[in-house]
Amino acid sequence: MENEIQLIIFDDEELTQTLIESYIKDSDIKFKILKFSQYEDGLIPNDNAEKIIIVNINKTIAKNLEKLSKIAHNKNNNLITISYDKSADIQVKAMRAGAEEFLCKPIVKIEFLNTIQKIIKNKNKNKDKKMTSKIYSVVSADHGVGKTFFAINLSYELAKLSKERVLLVDFNNSLTDVFQLLNMNVKYTTTQYINLLTEQNASKLLGKLVQYNGSQLYILGTGIASNSENDIDAESVNRFFSIVKKYFRYIIIDNDSSLHELDKVIKMQSDYVYIIMDSSKSMADKVRVQHLDLRLESKYTRVILNKYNAKKDEKILEELEHIIGRPIFMKITKNFIAASSALDKSSALSDVSPDIETVKEYKNLAKIMIEQDGQ
Repeated sequence: MENEIQLIIFDDEELTQTLIESYIKDSDIKFKILKFSQYEDGLIPNDNAEKIIIVNINKTIAKNLEKLSKIAHNKNNNLITISYDKSADIQVKAMRAGAEEFLCKPIVKIEFLNTIQKIIKNKNKNKDKKMTSKIYSVVSADHGVGKTFFAINLSYELAKLSKERVLLVDFNNSLTDVFQLLNMNVKYTTTQYINLLTEQNASKLLGKLVQYNGSQLYILGTGIASNSENDIDAESVNRFFSIVKKYFRYIIIDNDSSLHELDKVIKMQSDYVYIIMDSSKSMADKVRVQHLDLRLESKYTRVILNKYNAKKDEKILEELEHIIGRPIFMKITKNFIAASSALDKSSALSDVSPDIETVKEYKNLAKIMIEQDGQ
């Protein structure tokens, strides 16, 4: 962990705040202490500093514990809940909301310091592990299959579930790019980052990347303009990936639908290739010809059937798999109403409709990426 850790206390009881502050003075770790009487997630600094966040689960917070789950989205945040209520029910709910520890009030000094040391020890242990980054290239054989929407939602669920830094890079050659769908302002384009990024300026330049909704999802976008492909070459792209792999656990590439030389370079850099298709037979044939017949033996290629309608599509699944010559890896259910609502609100799907089947499927795919692909 960094030399100075932010300790943020949310408690309406001044005595508890004073006790915690006095206990911290006996610790050899440097803390920057922030104190607030009421919990609001907007009071937590939006930076990359390591934070230990202590929240008193009073009656108001206890009724709405899901508010605390936003804290757990960020791997730099460590949540401790405290309460006079010692019941198993409140403790279980706190843990489900993402709390790493639960302490009963009044806070006991030795128990508190042991908890702090345990969190720091675990963080240091994880920090010492060498990062093994994975690159996923998301491609399609044509426009209109929901490739960019898929890349956004998968990246977001992956960031939330893994609590690791995820970079979504838009390489699209069209106007429907990631930043437009999410209605976000861009500081640098994909092309500019590739041309500007060096080992020396990486930390500073990557610190300017836009984060989505306070999560661990960082986005680089606006795509590559149709007349600017010659502005970057294979060497620049390879250098770009070698640098960003040191800063992000997962890198998702929203690749251009049209075939070009950079597409081949990106695929060669990727550990996995996701091919997004709909249930039309003509699309299946394009997928086979444009992607699967290229025989990328060194890649784990996964075909994703997007916009899946069980009633209509189940009867032709076998035929689709026969055309592409392999099993469909996963089906993402079509939910027109939820998708339209997410697009209207410029949001990820789970921020609008968290309980629908489609979101569960994105989470299942993210789980595979975390638990299987990293082995």
